[in-house]
Amino acid sequence: MFKKSGLQKRREIKAARAEKARHGVVDVYCDVAPKGSLLADKKTLRKVNPLGPLPNFYVDRHFECKDCGSDEIWTAKQQKWWYEVAKGCISSVAVRCRSCRHKEKIRKAESRKVHLVGLEKKHNK
Repeated sequence: MFKKSGLQKRREIKAARAEKARHGVVDVYCDVAPKGSLLADKKTLRKVNPLGPLPNFYVDRHFECKDCGSDEIWTAKQQKWWYEVAKGCISSVAVRCRSCRHKEKIRKAESRKVHLVGLEKKHNK
């Protein structure tokens, strides 16, 4: 395994930014909010995410569900709730659609239950 040089990394970053621009991704750190965006409450965000840049506004983001592959939209309203009310990390993004998130919650609950039953059996021996 080889390490990439700084120049290679910068070229990849530049290419990724150009690709995003071609797909209409908006820079949420600029001062001009596009139509349909929601303003971010920076005071609330700063309490949760004290380091690094904070977005000035939220815009609808397109993503592909990592489980089922469906095309989804993470709305500006949902992002505002996630970052400012639920106190989610500012670098996190949506990766699953609603139905797959529900299935994942159920799967984790079942897994936790099996784990706890196993621990109980181990301690009762």
